[in-house]
Amino acid sequence: MKKNKIVIAVVVLLGALCLYRIGSFAAERIAPAEDETKLTAVKTATVEYMDISKATPMSGRISPAQEAAIVPLAAGQVTKVNVKVGDYVKAGTVLFEIDKGTVSGSYTQAKAAYDLARTTYSNMEKLYSEGAISKSDYDSARVSYISAQENYKLAAEQYSNFSPSSPIDGYVTSMNVSVGNVVATGSVAASVANTDELEISTTASEYIAGLLNVGDSVEVYVDNREKPYTGVVETLSPAPAYGTFTYPITISLDNSSGELMSGQFAEIRVTAEESKNALCVPSDALIMKNGKTVLVLVNEEGIASYSEATYGIDNGEVVEILSGAKKGDKVVISGQSFISDGEKVRVVE
Repeated sequence: MKKNKIVIAVVVLLGALCLYRIGSFAAERIAPAEDETKLTAVKTATVEYMDISKATPMSGRISPAQEAAIVPLAAGQVTKVNVKVGDYVKAGTVLFEIDKGTVSGSYTQAKAAYDLARTTYSNMEKLYSEGAISKSDYDSARVSYISAQENYKLAAEQYSNFSPSSPIDGYVTSMNVSVGNVVATGSVAASVANTDELEISTTASEYIAGLLNVGDSVEVYVDNREKPYTGVVETLSPAPAYGTFTYPITISLDNSSGELMSGQFAEIRVTAEESKNALCVPSDALIMKNGKTVLVLVNEEGIASYSEATYGIDNGEVVEILSGAKKGDKVVISGQSFISDGEKVRVVE
C-alpha cells in the first residue's frame, strides 16, 4: 500500500514537471507575437517607374454647335404642323404652315404673269433674230419679262414666309405653335439644333490660356463617366473678355455617336505638366518632418528610416520623386507620422 502511494506521488510529480515545461515552451513561443502587436502598424507601397501628368480643370455646359430659332416673317393662323419635338429634319423641311389668305392669290397672279412674259419674250427673241420685229418691240418684251420676273420672285418670297422651314439639319428642340394658334412676326415659334457637333463655351485663366492653342486636343469628362471624350480647341481669344481677367474659349466635341446631350455639365482637363517614365510613389508617402519633406523607408527587417526627398509633378494621386528613394524601395504611405527614425514597424496590407 505504501509502495503504491509512492508510485502515485512520482507520477504526479512527473506530470507537473511536464506541464511546467510545456507551459514554459508555449510562453516562449507566444511572447514574440505579443511583442509584435505592440509595433506601430503601417502600410507601404513600392517605388516604381511610370508616366505621370497633372491636369488643370475648366468647366462649362455642352451646347449645340449649330442651333436655329424659327421666327416667322408672316403673321396669321396656323393651319398645319408637320413635325414634333424630337423629330430629325433636313434643311429646308417645312415645319408648319400659316394661312396664306390673300397672299396665295397674289402669288398665283404673279406666277401667271411671269409665265406669260417669259413665253412672250422667248417668242419675240426668236422673231427679232429673224428680223420679223423691230428692236423696240424686242426691248419692250424684254423689259416686261424682267419686271414680271422680279414681281414673281417677290411674291414667291412672301408666299414662302407662310411656310417656315428649318435652315439647318438637326432635331426639333421646341415647337411653340399648334393648329389654330395665331402666330405673330418676331416671335420664336420653334427651334432646331444639330447635335452631331457640340461645343463648350467657357473661359480660361491666364495660366491655362497660355498652355493652349487653337487645334489642341483636350480631355472632356461628362457626368462622372470614367471614359474621357476628346475635345478640340475651336476658338481662343488672345485677350481677356471686357471687364474680366479670363479668356473666352470654345471647345468642340464630335457627337456623331449620339452619346452626349446638350445641356450636360462637362469638365475640361488641360495637361499642365507631364513626365514620361518617372520614378513615382503615392502622394500620401510624402510628409513634413522638422520643416523638411521626407519619405519613410522600410527595410526587409522592418526598420523605418527617414529619407529627405525632393519631388516634381504631384497630381494628387502619385508624385514624381527626384531624390530620396530608388526603384523597388518600400515607402510608408499610412502611419508614418507616428513613427520615429530607426523604429521597427509592423507592415500590414
